[in-house]
Amino acid sequence: MYSDEAIAAVRRMQSYIEEHIAEPISLSQLAKAAGYSPWHSDRLFKELLGKTPFEYIRSLRLSKAALKLRDGSPKVIDVAFDFVFDSHEGFTKAFSKQFGLSPKTYSKETPPIRLFIPYPASN
Repeated sequence: MYSDEAIAAVRRMQSYIEEHIAEPISLSQLAKAAGYSPWHSDRLFKELLGKTPFEYIRSLRLSKAALKLRDGSPKVIDVAFDFVFDSHEGFTKAFSKQFGLSPKTYSKETPPIRLFIPYPASN
């Protein structure tokens, strides 16, 4: 069982991630939002949410990118850059690994995929 303060710290990190999802995010920024050291913030986040902060960020970015591809007709490269991927190739590789198909295929066919839906940290 975690203290209310520990849960609140992770929720602050989750809020920071949501507010800055289209920008580069560092562990030191998350730690500052949490009010803990980077090491402790990383450990606490993983213990409460089952993902490291960067796994969480990547899953959230990819899910938001999938929604953007589904709901519009943007270029894949534009979506990649919108969600802080450095290249089309890196985005395509991450998207394919997460969802089992390329972003181009997904944008054309929009089959059902399992999106990452974050929930607030709790006990």
